[in-house]
Amino acid sequence: MRITNKIIKVICGILVFILLWTLGFYIAQKIRIFGKESTDIINPKTQSFEEIIELSDKITMEKKLFSIRKHYYILSDGVLIGEVKGKLFPIFGDTLQLKDIHGNLIKKESQIKRLGLTQVKVFNISINRLAKIEDANGNTTGYIGEQKQKDFWRLKRVQYFYDENHNKKGRAIPNAILFCKDYKIFDNENNVDYVIDGSYFSPTHKYIIEIKDKSNVDVEDAIFYTIIENSIISSKTKESSSSSNKK
Repeated sequence: MRITNKIIKVICGILVFILLWTLGFYIAQKIRIFGKESTDIINPKTQSFEEIIELSDKITMEKKLFSIRKHYYILSDGVLIGEVKGKLFPIFGDTLQLKDIHGNLIKKESQIKRLGLTQVKVFNISINRLAKIEDANGNTTGYIGEQKQKDFWRLKRVQYFYDENHNKKGRAIPNAILFCKDYKIFDNENNVDYVIDGSYFSPTHKYIIEIKDKSNVDVEDAIFYTIIENSIISSKTKESSSSSNKK
């Protein structure tokens, strides 16, 4: 009986520790995200999202803890400037909406094609995975696509950015081959436009996007790209864990 009571106490202690540890992460994120309303440079109450982006040289992204859908906080200079939310039930493909702190839609990204290794001609380009970017008025501003047939020889996944007329604006490549959360976005002249630094062991999937040149690929598109890549990595990590458990 005493041994049973000890086991119960140990289990309860572990559960309480996990609960407090999880609650601590949740509270810490809330303080970090909502603790600072403005700085000398950034004030989302008086500046538009576009104005803030023009003033920013870095953007921080964090995934909201305990959210059942894709939900990311977007910060500049430690100040919350917007959020990206996906569908609650993305049965037929997800749609990500980027909004400012006032709830105004800035841009949205919709998954319009995802066919694995199957190649389909889309605007005369063989595409595997394709996402469409639209502005607040529903006008198409660009696409993000992956071409596995063209890049079959590459060890790293490459995604391309296109404008509304299907002209290529740049490409994004991870820094490493496997389970990498660091990326670079290049323009057509091979200049680095963005450096994306992700924390692999962060419970909030934290990313810092360093903006070097926003004239080719929009910052909003870089944000959507980061979320797409994070979703791919998370999915592969779950698949890997599931396979290991079966063994």
